[in-house]
Amino acid sequence: MKCLTMLLWLSACLALSNTITAQNNPWKFRHDHNGVQVYTRKDSATGILELKLRTEVRASLNAVVALATDIPNLKNWAYRLKESHLVRGVNETEGYLYMRTDFPLPFSDRDMVVHYVMKQDPNTKQVTSVSKSAHHLIPEKEGVVRIKILETKWTYTPLPSGLVRLEYQLKSDPAGNIPKWLVNLAADDGPVKSIMGLKQQLGKYEKANVGFLRE
Repeated sequence: MKCLTMLLWLSACLALSNTITAQNNPWKFRHDHNGVQVYTRKDSATGILELKLRTEVRASLNAVVALATDIPNLKNWAYRLKESHLVRGVNETEGYLYMRTDFPLPFSDRDMVVHYVMKQDPNTKQVTSVSKSAHHLIPEKEGVVRIKILETKWTYTPLPSGLVRLEYQLKSDPAGNIPKWLVNLAADDGPVKSIMGLKQQLGKYEKANVGFLRE
């Protein structure tokens, strides 16, 4: 009983700590690019900007999720993505994914291995997809820098107007020899272009039907 009480106390303290941290480090609006709102905040541990992007699209929830989970098609809209494949699938909503991004010279390409989990709220129908680094899952490749600090969160929220609100959060450190000031200077360039690319691909998924979704 004492152990259970201690665990509950520690959980409460951790939740309070996370809340205080979020309040002390609020998101700051950066700009709006063709309907994509960009927010940033600096990660105190790395000094690198975290990102939050938000936009709305006129599409079904099935179309949005089908596009986002079509792994072979990722390179057609994710900025500078040159390779992506499923390392291991757990089920329809969970798996491990490998991605390699083409970095401009003189920098080396970056790659990452992520563990993703998707969930849908049965009441609001909102879908969330959270990915975290699983960089130890496969060996690193020669000449490619492995990204080891990575957390992303996609949120797809159906609206009464027939639109779906997309929200994307990114916390990452590209590692290697890229100066932090340069990373922060161009922090939102790739993610914004990815969102714009995603929007252009949506028409291909109008008739999609994702098995676990409920609209």
